[in-house]
Amino acid sequence: MKCSIDVSWQFNNLQTIRIENDFLSLLVLPQLGAKIYQFVHKASGTNLLWNNPRLAPQPLHYGMKFDDTWSGGWDELIPNDVPVPFPNGDVLPDHGEVWSQASEWRILSQSEEEVSVSFASLGRVLPTRFEKVISLRAGESLARLHYSYANQGPKPIQFVWNIHPPMTISTATRLDLPARRGFLEAWGNDQFAAGLEYEWPYAIDRKGRTVDLRTIPPPSEAIADFHYLPDVAEGWYAVTDTEKQVGFGMVFPISVLPHLWLFRTIGGWRGLNTLIVEISSGYPTDLRDAIKGGHCGVVAPGEAMHAEVLAVAYSGMAGVERIESDGKVIPRTRT
Repeated sequence: MKCSIDVSWQFNNLQTIRIENDFLSLLVLPQLGAKIYQFVHKASGTNLLWNNPRLAPQPLHYGMKFDDTWSGGWDELIPNDVPVPFPNGDVLPDHGEVWSQASEWRILSQSEEEVSVSFASLGRVLPTRFEKVISLRAGESLARLHYSYANQGPKPIQFVWNIHPPMTISTATRLDLPARRGFLEAWGNDQFAAGLEYEWPYAIDRKGRTVDLRTIPPPSEAIADFHYLPDVAEGWYAVTDTEKQVGFGMVFPISVLPHLWLFRTIGGWRGLNTLIVEISSGYPTDLRDAIKGGHCGVVAPGEAMHAEVLAVAYSGMAGVERIESDGKVIPRTRT
């Protein structure tokens, strides 16, 4: 099987676009901000993205609360995380302007060698155009994503943008990434003190124990925490099932997206079990604080921010040393 695209069916009353090649099958929901709901490694039959077992995707309306409607899958959160009010009464909605809106889509190319689809949405509060182009090529176990965020207004726009794919996890999951340091958000964190700073991957919990954040404890520990990993050394990360030896990784430009957020709920938040390594343009969650601290993206009037991201599926390894800029995964040979 070469590259193909199918736009002829629906999932839970939502239009779906299925993009495939020999290695991958992606299920995209244009009505939900072009959410990638499934990212399937075909050889193992594994959907590498977490889907909420208690909440299926459904039609949404602009301004809804993200957590209460979160069905899982890969969302785009831009230009903010928590809601942001303006003096004139406008509010940037929870988790941004893209995830709850329908995207306009069009097929850019369709052949046995490559399929490419564009998904675009306009801001309502901010004069912006967000576009994600998803491409698959024959013979590659990766998806290529080209992003642009255009400022169509007369003033600079400051933003925090998070690429938000939740992972299916177990105690066999290993997390590899080139962070230098981390610190804790106040949210959750019964295990760690809020604001704790540490050198990745070891954090000291409230009982004085050293915790290796590359590993996942059992859900019975009921953990939930939220970390910032600022200014990573290189633009990649990998999440591996060490038993199946199958994993998901991303490659991203640190010139545009220099930070990672790590959100974990292992039974500790709403009884859910997933982690999200969010590639981000800034921190913290409140855009106003990100602007004050100088930790946000900026796009000038009439200009656009661009980023190329690779989403990689791999197999036959129990850990990752690094992922190179072309998506080649180098297996880890040490503990």
